[in-house]
This record gives sequence, C-alpha cells and structure tokens, in this order.
Amino acid sequence: MRSKIVFELINESPGLSYNEIARKTNFSNGVISHYLNKLLQEGEIEKEGIKRGKYFTKNIPKEDREIIILLRNKTNNQIFKILMKNLDVNDYTQNEISKKVKKSGSTISVCLKILRKSNIVERIITSKNSKFTSDVSYRISNRRLSSKYLMKYNL
Repeated sequence: MRSKIVFELINESPGLSYNEIARKTNFSNGVISHYLNKLLQEGEIEKEGIKRGKYFTKNIPKEDREIIILLRNKTNNQIFKILMKNLDVNDYTQNEISKKVKKSGSTISVCLKILRKSNIVERIITSKNSKFTSDVSYRISNRRLSSKYLMKYNL
C-alpha cells in the first residue's frame, strides 16, 4: 500500500525530491527510503541527479526531465508562469519580473540565466542603440512549453 502511495505521488508530480515526498506523505525517512529503493530496483521509477536526486516514472522522456527539474524550483516556476501569461503582450524586464515574483534582482538574474541556458526563455534587446538593463526584456523562447505542458506534469 505505501509503495503504491509513493509511486502514485511520483507519477502525478514527476521530479519530486526525497524531501518533497516526505512532506507530502508524512512517512518516516526509513519508510520512504525503503519504498524508493524498492521502486528503483523494480524499475518502476528512475532517479535523476546524485546529490539532490529527483524521482520520475520511467515513462517521462529524458528531454522533459531537465525542464521539469528546473520548473520544480519555485522561483523558476513563477518566472515561467508570468512569461507564459504574457505571450502576446510586451515582454517583461528583469525589474518587472522581480517586482511580480517579489524576489531580489540578483535572485531573478540567476534564475533567468539558468532558464536562458536551457532555452526556456530568451533575452530580447528592445533598444538596439543601448546596452542598459532597462532595454533588455525576456520572453518564452520554446513555444513547445505551454500551459498544457505545465498541467501535464503538475508543475
């Protein structure tokens, strides 16, 4: 029964960490370790990453796993959702994103760099004659990612 609960949780929300599974199930660490190891040995789930591993059912494609892991991060997810809502309007600057997410500019900068490196968002220079940060905005670069994608993986 507990094995099924852990498996269903990972199936419904792929990319969960050990601690997230612990919080959602209220099982003890020993119980979670036992069932995660059992599911891994049976080939029902797979673990991505070494230190802070994320758990997936085997049916999640490898190319989707990186995106899921990035969007499991709360700040990355908030930035992504803000930009998704803004697909047909003007792009957001880093300062606008910072105000909407209520995080410091440096935190947003780090997150945007990570999202850019993974080709999730792209940087747009709005004024070709200037290099000021106020003349740089961001938008979703990979149209494959959509609200359906977020819903599919329960992000």
